[in-house]
Amino acid sequence: MADDARPARPDLSGALPPGLDPAETGFFQLLRLLETDAQRFGRTGGPEAEPVRLGQNLRLGFATRDVEGVTPGTPPRIEVNVLGLLGPEGPMPLHLTRWVMARLSNRWFAGDRDGASADTAFLDFCNVLQHRMIALYWRAWAETRPEVQIAHGTGGRTAALMRALAGLGLPGVSADGPGADRMALRHGTSLSGQVRGVERLTRFLSDVIGAPVTLREFIGVWTDIPVPLQTRLGRAHAGLGTGAVAGARTYARHARVEIVVGPLPRPRYEAFMADGPAQQALRRAVLFAMGHGIDADLRLVLAAEAVPHAQLGAVRLGRTAWLGPRARRDADDLRLARITAQGRRVAA
Repeated sequence: MADDARPARPDLSGALPPGLDPAETGFFQLLRLLETDAQRFGRTGGPEAEPVRLGQNLRLGFATRDVEGVTPGTPPRIEVNVLGLLGPEGPMPLHLTRWVMARLSNRWFAGDRDGASADTAFLDFCNVLQHRMIALYWRAWAETRPEVQIAHGTGGRTAALMRALAGLGLPGVSADGPGADRMALRHGTSLSGQVRGVERLTRFLSDVIGAPVTLREFIGVWTDIPVPLQTRLGRAHAGLGTGAVAGARTYARHARVEIVVGPLPRPRYEAFMADGPAQQALRRAVLFAMGHGIDADLRLVLAAEAVPHAQLGAVRLGRTAWLGPRARRDADDLRLARITAQGRRVAA
């Protein structure tokens, strides 16, 4: 007899999808529909940590379907044909199955035609053992299915593999918080290669900041040569064709790109113009995708319909307003140089 101090079992009858037809649903699909983030099969915990109880449908013939029936209750019970100790496919002798079926046919009260008083003690005992076995059988299947792992929890091994492809496999490595991490996982196959094309980079950056992005390559820039590395005749760095450079600076096109963001409405334009969260998120995403070896300029494009008229005290010249007649087009004059560096400057 149950102890009165024992906590009542939770009512899990609501876990069953409405209108569920077990005959038309496979075993794996049914348990996948029943599993939730809070209640999962084959994990640690008591019976309340799983949506339903699993048991074997007792039979002597071969099964024609995976799931025999669903019995609502507290908790619901599912009788399956895929696994069990008894029956023609079970490890127990077949005569034991006949003996259990004979016990089930006994009635303790006359007139009991529904089997309410049937002797189910031995079968119930077997189902106590079989529930865990059937749940682990389903868990072994689920651990090899990416769609099941992604649907619940952190994604399991599939998410770990995708994070490794995207460069997020090590602890503490992040693209720019949970939102950018999800975008990095989405573009994991694109970011996994050592050569990352313009199309892949622009798609990733556009998803991270939620705005149109284009990338212009080979932006020429004059680079100052440090004094110790400048060419001195008769000294270091003076080999013709190997290290000699005439002058104190050199012109290069391989070390800088220009990121064009827009057209943007005015609120978002001003958010990217200031060194605030929007620009910092873009900066971290650029550093994550391109590394520190390439500088990036940011060109902001203000949508034509958002360009205001020049008014004293209301706008900032060269940033949100321009003097003189102006054709009705997008404003793309503002360029922020080297946003990936610690200190940036405004370029014309």
